[in-house]
Amino acid sequence: MTCPYGAGALCQMGETKRGLEWADRALMMDPDDPSVLYNVACVYSLLGELEKAIDCLEKSITSGMGQKEWIEHDSDLDPLRTHPRFQALLKRL
Repeated sequence: MTCPYGAGALCQMGETKRGLEWADRALMMDPDDPSVLYNVACVYSLLGELEKAIDCLEKSITSGMGQKEWIEHDSDLDPLRTHPRFQALLKRL
């Protein structure tokens, strides 16, 4: 079984292709789980896939991830900080 946490670790170790495969598999297995969506958003963010990251983050928030303080300080989301959609999501929380 794969998990989004493993996907992030693989990407951080330079195994980008494998990490993306794990992230995609995690989304297929549980596409509505706020935690899965959030962690896949982190993977996409780290890889510069900003629109995909924000899409997943938005779905995560809609599905119940409402920890604004966590989202504001998670370094995995740093590449998104200046993006207008990210800022709008924070305002919604």
